[in-house]
Amino acid sequence: MAGIPLLAPSLAGWNFDFSISDDLVGRLYRASESSVREIAAGLSPSERASLAAFCYARAHLHGIGLTIAATCDLTTLVQKFGAAVGQVLFDQSRERVTAADPAPGGRRPNKVTLAAFTPRAIQLPEMADDEPVAEIAGDAVPVAADAAPVAADAPAEALVE
Repeated sequence: MAGIPLLAPSLAGWNFDFSISDDLVGRLYRASESSVREIAAGLSPSERASLAAFCYARAHLHGIGLTIAATCDLTTLVQKFGAAVGQVLFDQSRERVTAADPAPGGRRPNKVTLAAFTPRAIQLPEMADDEPVAEIAGDAVPVAADAAPVAADAPAEALVE
């Protein structure tokens, strides 16, 4: 039945006697998908299956585990982890590879364009050095000599005529 997502198999029966160095975990975590496949290619089929399960069982390495499982054959995964877990790892890794491949002749994504910004100069009114000035939100605004006093907490509209 297509379209029904497979759930991760239960970890209760998994045997984690496979040891992996912190250095290798770090290399896998920082590697691109193609680099992960290159690293896995240097391992035996049994070691690849164990590494795939080790990574698959950890949330931050789950995708890496599926990438490595995609390099394993079904027989090795089933021999290593049993029919149910081996089949799930095999199927999910193949679905991931298929989903990552773009459909041939598919539509290209639209290019993103950004709005252009052209700065423009603003013209400030000419002021004499002895003219009184009021501040509105940090901007200096000239005040007419015959203007009535305005309270400091008055709205900005009261300062503009």
